[in-house]
Amino acid sequence: KGKVITGTEQTENGYKLMFSDGSSLEIKNGANGADGADGDSFFVSIEETDTTVIITLADGRVITIPKVEIRTLTFEDADVKFTSYAIPGCGYPVEKWSDLIDDPQYGGPLLYNDYSYTGYEWHDAGNTELASGIIDGGAYWNGGHAISNYFMEDYAAASYETQLAVSTGTAEGTGHDGSKNFCVQNGYVDDKSWKTVVPYFYFADNVERVVDHMYVTNTSYVYNSLANGDGFSTPAGDDTWYKIVATGYDVEGNVTATTEFMLCDGKDKIVNEWTKFDLSCLGKVAKITFNLVGSDDLSGDYGLNCPAYFAYDDVAVRF
Repeated sequence: KGKVITGTEQTENGYKLMFSDGSSLEIKNGANGADGADGDSFFVSIEETDTTVIITLADGRVITIPKVEIRTLTFEDADVKFTSYAIPGCGYPVEKWSDLIDDPQYGGPLLYNDYSYTGYEWHDAGNTELASGIIDGGAYWNGGHAISNYFMEDYAAASYETQLAVSTGTAEGTGHDGSKNFCVQNGYVDDKSWKTVVPYFYFADNVERVVDHMYVTNTSYVYNSLANGDGFSTPAGDDTWYKIVATGYDVEGNVTATTEFMLCDGKDKIVNEWTKFDLSCLGKVAKITFNLVGSDDLSGDYGLNCPAYFAYDDVAVRF
């Protein structure tokens, strides 16, 4: 679903197609397959240009498939292309992604700045062009997206003071696929919350693009709340659900589509591994908002009782 060809490679017996989700498919020529058997296709040839893949069939028909480049927001220091800057509130310099990781996780100078204006923001300039930060430039409790590399092996000890930690991977490789860094969203909006802006990321150059996918998982704080309960929420039951609702918007502010990802689907299905979230169905977007919604047992008189966080990494964008 939403998969596109990103490259081709000629092999000894045919061709290999590479797709945007990292998978590949080897196709044998129409004759002289393994052990003399027929091949897998009626392909005569596959030609790759800068923008298309041209497939010529044995009957003379030609299929032209648009080719895309996939750029990935990894949050890794080695992949930095942005120009150094200073966080407006605290004045701290940012030369690499790790400079955006606050310490301590709650109440630190980057995300709270003595509980005043922070101006915390980031922009993957020169790569995906995705950008985000804290809503209205305030403290992190306003909602927003903060860079992290915190690992917490014992999720049962998690609390708001470890709000940026996840319990998947290792201390050396906490992010998706063993990488170091990732991002954590805090915040949601419903009819009971005082917040009115759903956290989001957007293309800073105001160009609409397809966000192909990203990888998500629960934070340690959320996982502990769902698995064990806390002072505000009871443990998840068989009918408990908790999900991300992603909504795409075009440059005019119109909704393109909505899709969902289940962070919890009953007490035995609580996500604690990096898992792919397909966003390609949103189409070309200028912005994507990410709301958090829970079943009735996770909510109370003042809205969600479950902590409103999730972690994400490796956001793939089509160019």
